[in-house]
Amino acid sequence: MANELRMASNISVLQDVVEGDYSILQHDLLANSKTWGGKYSMPAYDNDAVAYWESAVIDVTTATGLADGTAFEGNAAVDAGTVPVKVTGIAVEYTSELGTVGDVVITIGTQVMAELDVGEGIFIPISGASGVGLAVANVKIHADVYSDGVNEATVNVMLVGLNA
Repeated sequence: MANELRMASNISVLQDVVEGDYSILQHDLLANSKTWGGKYSMPAYDNDAVAYWESAVIDVTTATGLADGTAFEGNAAVDAGTVPVKVTGIAVEYTSELGTVGDVVITIGTQVMAELDVGEGIFIPISGASGVGLAVANVKIHADVYSDGVNEATVNVMLVGLNA
């Protein structure tokens, strides 16, 4: 049996409809009035190519690669595991904010893939052009604002992928 990444996600397209004095969110008819999505599996990671940072403070305000801990205060080493050479997935949880930071931004290559507010999290599967992930240097993170001890975003970040 091979290693496998299992993901579940869905999206609801909600329209704000005003009825009298009330504002009601309802499924948009143009999205077939339903929730879309489901489950997805990828058989794409090596045993020794999973790593995470827990409770790391982002200290960069421009997209910075996750090959090492340079995106985090103190150039933090991973809490466990080995950073993959090629990333097939990234999970980010924006757990807390000190002061006013704004968003935590996840960028793949040059494309912004997510802008998270405090309390939000996401998993992004990454297949790359050849279907075997992207070089870890292309998987990036930053915060809108950082000022040591004043404006700080704390995150949990997990990378999964391949070693070659």
